[in-house]
Amino acid sequence: MNKLMTVVAVAATIISAPAFAQSAPKHVKQQQQTGYQVPWDAVVVDGQVVGQDPDANIRTQIERDAMAGLGN
Repeated sequence: MNKLMTVVAVAATIISAPAFAQSAPKHVKQQQQTGYQVPWDAVVVDGQVVGQDPDANIRTQIERDAMAGLGN
């Protein structure tokens, strides 16, 4: 009975493992595509870094300003 429970537990773990896999964060994907790493606090618009700030609210404002300058 113990062997059966062990086999069931191992099988459940193997089957459910892909469900817990996560995709790479956005900055890692960009590094893979471009070959260089963009800082985590950088603001990227149309593939170019337009600013950088650790505050998420400031990054949002930088992005809005950059988008307004593009006419979008």
